[in-house]
Amino acid sequence: MAFPKPKPINLNAGQRAERKLFITVAEWEELDDSQTPAVTTTKRQILGRRTPDSSLEYNSDMSTETDILGITDTDLNKTEPQQDFDPFIVMGGNDLASLLVDVMDRNGISELNQFTLYKINAFKGNATDGYEAVKHVNCSIIPTAIGGDTNLNMPIEAHWSNDLTTGTVDKLSDDFVFTADA
Repeated sequence: MAFPKPKPINLNAGQRAERKLFITVAEWEELDDSQTPAVTTTKRQILGRRTPDSSLEYNSDMSTETDILGITDTDLNKTEPQQDFDPFIVMGGNDLASLLVDVMDRNGISELNQFTLYKINAFKGNATDGYEAVKHVNCSIIPTAIGGDTNLNMPIEAHWSNDLTTGTVDKLSDDFVFTADA
């Protein structure tokens, strides 16, 4: 099996990609039933503000077996991608924090798996042709605690679904347009 040709990395040879070139965006639908008829709005937020370190962990499920000839084979069964944001500071104007506090206060935990997550590789692509992106639907964003000493912190775990579509985004902000690959 041959690998498909990847899109090139848009950095100079030997230049390291900065962490800020790997962008995670959460998206959800918000219902405003105070209007008649009720209106649904798509909301997005770039995750990571005030989080000093966050990595997308693939959490691979692997099995290895050594046969009678002493040859070891490894099988990758699946991945369960997860990304932690700790701290996730509760700040004014943070729509996601407001939503998550509300969901947890109502114990509406079934609502926590209705997110779309985007992984944007800003180090692959450009403003003209778009930046490489992967869209995962039916993801979960789960608060793991709330509290803190000086600031109110609500660490979150983002669980990616692997129900994905590859494509591009036209810009590196939360009002991007996602275009799926053909």
